[in-house]
Amino acid sequence: MGWIDSIPLPAVHLDARGRVRGANRRAARLFERSARDLVGARREALTKAGRLGAAAPPCEVPVTRGTLLLFSEARLVDRLQEQVYHLSRLASAGRLVAVVVHEINNALSGILGYAQFLLAQPAPTETRRDLERIRDEALRTARVAQNLLRFSRGGRGERAPIHLPELLARCAELKRRDFALHSIKLEMDLGPALPPVLADEALLSQVFINLLTNAQQSIHGARDRGVVRVRARVARRRLVIDVEDDGPGIPAALRERVFEPFFTAREDGSGTGLGLTLCREILRDHAADIGVVPRRRRGACLRVSFPVSRIPAPRVARRPQAPPIAAVADRRIVVVEDEASLRDIVSRAFAGRGNHIITFERGEDALPFLVAEPVDLVVSDIHRPGLDGVKLYEQLALERPALLRRILFITGDALDDEIARFLTRSQARVLRKPLRIDELERAASAIVQRATGQGELFRVNGVR
Repeated sequence: MGWIDSIPLPAVHLDARGRVRGANRRAARLFERSARDLVGARREALTKAGRLGAAAPPCEVPVTRGTLLLFSEARLVDRLQEQVYHLSRLASAGRLVAVVVHEINNALSGILGYAQFLLAQPAPTETRRDLERIRDEALRTARVAQNLLRFSRGGRGERAPIHLPELLARCAELKRRDFALHSIKLEMDLGPALPPVLADEALLSQVFINLLTNAQQSIHGARDRGVVRVRARVARRRLVIDVEDDGPGIPAALRERVFEPFFTAREDGSGTGLGLTLCREILRDHAADIGVVPRRRRGACLRVSFPVSRIPAPRVARRPQAPPIAAVADRRIVVVEDEASLRDIVSRAFAGRGNHIITFERGEDALPFLVAEPVDLVVSDIHRPGLDGVKLYEQLALERPALLRRILFITGDALDDEIARFLTRSQARVLRKPLRIDELERAASAIVQRATGQGELFRVNGVR
C-alpha cells in the first residue's frame, strides 16, 4: 500500500466496517506496532483515550472503499516523548544492572570457589551431592546474571536448535515447589514430536519462568488455589505455546499496556513492570511474538509463537575429555584483587607445589613490586577502586612491557564496551567471573608455559 506511506502524517485506512485495511509507517510508530499487526484492528482500539491521551480526534477523509484517518502529528510527538522517557529509565536500569551483576559475580565466585575446594576433598555421598548442587546453582545463577547483562546492553546470545518441550519441562520443574506452596496445580500438554526452534536456551528459560511466575502471582493475589496450564502445538508453520491461569485475568483495556516498560496491572502496584517488557524484547530478538489472548472464561492466557526451525535438534553427544592440566609449580604468582574472598580463592588454587604467592588489595601497592621483582604470573581483577586492571596494564606497558604477556585478567563484566575494546587491543587473556578453578589453572598453565625471553622478563637494571 505505497500510496499511504507517502502521506506525511500518521494515517490509517479503514474499511466500511471500521476495521484497518492498511497503515503507514508513521501510524505504526504512533501505535508501537508494525503496520501488518494493525491490519484487522477495530477503529475503537486506535482512538480510545486510554492509549493516546486526551488529544483531538483524528481527521476523517472519505476514500475509495472506506475512510482514511489522519492523526495529529502532536500525538506522535507525545508518544515519542513518552518513549524517550522510558528509554532513559531503561538506560539507567542498564547501568544499575551492570553494577549489580558485577557484585553478584564477585559473590558467586566465592560460593563457587569454596564449593569446588570442598568437592576436591573426601566427603560422604550426601554431602558431596549437596556441594554439587551448590556448584550447579551458582553456575546457573551466573548464566542468568550474564544474560540479564547482555539483554540490558542489546547483546545477542548464542543460538542453537532448542527442543521446547524439554525446556518447558525444566522451567516447570523449577517452579513446581512454588506452585505447591500456593496450592496451584500445574498442567502440561507438550507434544513430544514438536519441531525445534533456533534460540538462546538461557534467555528462553527466563521468558517462560517469568510467565509461570506471573501466572502464579496472579492467582495468589486473588485466592488461595488455582490452575496453570502450559500447552504447546504447531499451527500455521508456527510453534505456539499458551500459558494460561484461572486468576482474575487481564482487562481488555490493559492487554497491550502490560508490555509497556514500568507498567504493572497489579492492584497493589508491586513488581517492577519490566518482566513482560523483557520477555517481549527477548522474543522479538528470536523472531517470535507474544500477546494476550482474549478469553471467555476467567483467567489470562499469554501466547508465545515461534517460527519453526528447519534445523534438527542436535543429539546429545559426549564432550571430548579435556587434556590434563600441566600443574603450575615453582612459580612466583602475584594476585591483585580487592575482594578478600577472591584473593583467598585464587591463592588457594595455586597453593603448594612450591609456588610463592603474593597478594595485593590495591593496584597502587602492586605496581612497585611488579616493576622491581621477578614474577611468573599476575592474576588481576579489571574493575576495582584506584589503579584498576586497565591502568595497571598501561603502567606496566611503560615500565615493564615484558610482563604484559604474563597477566591473566578476571572480570565480572566482560560485556562492558570499554573493557571489550581494551581486551581486543591488548590481546590479554581474561576469565569471566564466577571463577572455575579448573579454568583458572588451565589459563595460568598456558601463560607460564608460554615461551618468553626469561632474561628480559626478570632482569631489572641488569640484575635478576
